[in-house]
Amino acid sequence: MNIPTRFLAIGAALALVTGCATVDPPPDAPYGATTAANKPGNIAIPMNAGPDDLAAAGVRRHPSVKAAEAKVRRLMAKVPQAQALPDPKIKFSAGSMAETAAGRVDWMTGVEQALPFPGKLREIAAAAGKEAQGAAAELELARLDIAEQIRSAYWDYFMATETAAITTETRSALNLVRDSIDARVAANQANQNDQLRIATEFGKLEKVLVDARQAERSARARLNALLDRPGDAPLPAPSARELGGRGELRALLAEAEASHPSVKAAQAQVEAFRHRLNSARLDRYPDFVVGLQHAAISDEGLAPMANGRDQIFGTLGISLPLWQAPRRARVEEATAGIDEATAKVAAARSNLRFRVEDAWVRAQSADELIRLFDKQILPESKQAFDLVLTGYSAGTHSFVDILDSWRSWLGFQLQQAGNRAQLGKAIAALKSATGEHG
Repeated sequence: MNIPTRFLAIGAALALVTGCATVDPPPDAPYGATTAANKPGNIAIPMNAGPDDLAAAGVRRHPSVKAAEAKVRRLMAKVPQAQALPDPKIKFSAGSMAETAAGRVDWMTGVEQALPFPGKLREIAAAAGKEAQGAAAELELARLDIAEQIRSAYWDYFMATETAAITTETRSALNLVRDSIDARVAANQANQNDQLRIATEFGKLEKVLVDARQAERSARARLNALLDRPGDAPLPAPSARELGGRGELRALLAEAEASHPSVKAAQAQVEAFRHRLNSARLDRYPDFVVGLQHAAISDEGLAPMANGRDQIFGTLGISLPLWQAPRRARVEEATAGIDEATAKVAAARSNLRFRVEDAWVRAQSADELIRLFDKQILPESKQAFDLVLTGYSAGTHSFVDILDSWRSWLGFQLQQAGNRAQLGKAIAALKSATGEHG
């Protein structure tokens, strides 16, 4: 056999052996890898956007979500690595070789391929696939967290703007009080002490306005930061129009326990450890090494019967799994991992039950307060202020009476804005706990 023919034979054998390294991906490997993350920058926000619209925009761009997307891609790339065979090895030997009946061996070459015990690669690849699925569930958790933060920041922004608007509006009512005081002082029916006290109230009101505007700027900057936008970028005027429904508590609890990403992530960990346990148990069995050797025989042998015919032969080897202590430790590690992840599933469900019920009850209470304030407290406090203002002008009520009634009316209006903000935050927490981020 001439040298080109010999190397052609070796190449064919190499292709035959390495072709066995192709392994189909496991059926449960995660799909839908995300594309490269968009570059950060300002994004346009419609001026009629509500908290859900902002949440949907934010979960597509926030850096923590991009990091979680990259983690999914990274772990998915481990699956084909885990299921691939080791690279084959080519050997070449030359020098003072053996003398055979066919003639002296000039040189030898061969190829060897390690073959893990059947099932080992499958279990390792399946574990990697489950870990990638767990990362995909963690990605959903990151999206839920950012969506809840955006909604919560929206309602902080709402509260700040409402505080500024209500304070500005009620300042006009305080102007009516001042006009009434000025009229009574001019008619010698009141003293200038009332004028000084009303001036003090205006000063206090200005402080409230300054604080409210500062809170409004801070809330706007926080909301823009969550949207990956400049802090002073324009935002739609917040309103309480998109509070949405809450659903039935029992159904929400069942939905959260069954399909929330935190539960799915823990369940994926359980399955990954189970595959690692199977792999650890298979590790006690030997691996194989198969090879194909070629010996180039000289045509000038010492033996009279030497014919110079090249030799081609196969080899088979196995590993010796002698040291069982580390293998038993791997089994124990995987078993403990299953117990750990199983406990995490139970903990995730327990935490979700609390989160869902707490958010649902807070939303229920805030809704009841909003109806109470709209139906009774706000109209009555406004009516009380108007009556006291009229009575003060007529001299039947004191300055203290009118100041108390004005403060009560202002306080109830601010409380109502807080009730609406609390309802919005409770619904945001409920959506997060039930797995709704868009």
